[in-house]
Amino acid sequence: MKALSIGKLMYDVNILMEEYPIEGTENTTKEMITCSGGSANIIAYSLGKWNTDSFISGVIGYDEIGTSMKKNMEENKVNTTFLETNYDIKTPTSYILINKKNNSRTVVSTAINDFNIKKYEYDTDIDCVIADGYEYNASVYAFNKYSNAVTILNAKSPHNGLLDFFKYAKYVVCSSTVAEAITGMKIDFNAPVTMANVYKRITDKYPHITLFITIEGKGTVYAVNNEIKVLATINTEVVDKTGARDIFVAMVGYGITNGYSIETTIRLATIAESMSKKTIGSTLSIPLLSDIIKYYEDKFGPIEVNKEVESVNLEVPTIEESPKQEPPVVENPTPVEPEVPKETDEQVVSQVFNSTPTDVSSENNDAPSA
Repeated sequence: MKALSIGKLMYDVNILMEEYPIEGTENTTKEMITCSGGSANIIAYSLGKWNTDSFISGVIGYDEIGTSMKKNMEENKVNTTFLETNYDIKTPTSYILINKKNNSRTVVSTAINDFNIKKYEYDTDIDCVIADGYEYNASVYAFNKYSNAVTILNAKSPHNGLLDFFKYAKYVVCSSTVAEAITGMKIDFNAPVTMANVYKRITDKYPHITLFITIEGKGTVYAVNNEIKVLATINTEVVDKTGARDIFVAMVGYGITNGYSIETTIRLATIAESMSKKTIGSTLSIPLLSDIIKYYEDKFGPIEVNKEVESVNLEVPTIEESPKQEPPVVENPTPVEPEVPKETDEQVVSQVFNSTPTDVSSENNDAPSA
């Protein structure tokens, strides 16, 4: 299996504090953990650690941090053939302040220059492409070039241009924040019908995608055989959740590409995400594949590969047991009209994304066509 992860790259500086500092005060800590970061990087690291031929496509600066990141990638089985060095920028850095008292995270990211991938004529066979929703030209090129591969959009936060990626990806792992922004509807985890309505609204708008909606700290909404289901997160002590969702996305790519059912894939992804929260540092917290599989098989038995899966819409058997008791499954829910916002759906989307679903921002006008 060969996988390509495309997106913005970051270097993470994790600063641990006994409590959140008061504005205007001087504070000292001896606890600092640094590592490569950014969604695309975390996914590439994860897949490399899970015995996948993992490629990264992104941009680093010509500086000490960029050099260190490239070295770390190669040491962690990430192929840097498509890694681009920009001599005019500094490598972006995220400063993550972790409050040890309540494990909250405050993130300040430095992106001194605007830049994008310029070299994206990928020349190797790829089985899975995962894009973070920022590098438009490179991502659309890859989605088109590898149209027979598993193509995944990691839609984490709403921003200008994100909606256009939905037209090209076969699978979308969408945060509840993005899902609510697209639909103008709120998700209430304790009210299954709200999750079903949001899910259906998005899949009606983009009928070609297989959709997963992640609700932070709660669970994942997905569908099997037209049945909308929810898999709750696993209760665990959270030390640091940096990168946990990206590790979830990486396992979605790993599972689907290896022929696992949607049900099995979501369970594996949920287990991987939970395990990662026990360690500080995004790329330092990626669990071993053997540990993930052992946890799964202790709960559900041996993993079976669905060798008949050929299309995007996977048909899999229903499994009753889950890592944690799930909220009630909504079976063929009767549509319930949500409270209608004062603005139209398109107006709500326009306010959040600065564009409508059919708009393409001017910066994307030179993108390759589907």
